[in-house]
Amino acid sequence: MAILTDSQKVAIVRRVASDRSGVSYTRPTSYLALQAIEDWFEANRASLVTAMNTAIAPATMTNPEKAAMVKFWLQQKFERGG
Repeated sequence: MAILTDSQKVAIVRRVASDRSGVSYTRPTSYLALQAIEDWFEANRASLVTAMNTAIAPATMTNPEKAAMVKFWLQQKFERGG
């Protein structure tokens, strides 16, 4: 399990706060939520990679290419509202 550092949590919380007109939670609550996201993503990373590999077989992608696909998919997913 990867643990987010305090500086990583602070940076994310600041970005969230700047993206919203207000928040209804405390800093400790946000830190717990962020760690839960980190834990879930790390626990499911392998199954995502397996799903991608299965979908594109027999073609292949490098790990950086897969990471870029996930990054920009997540970005557009949230830009269009979820």
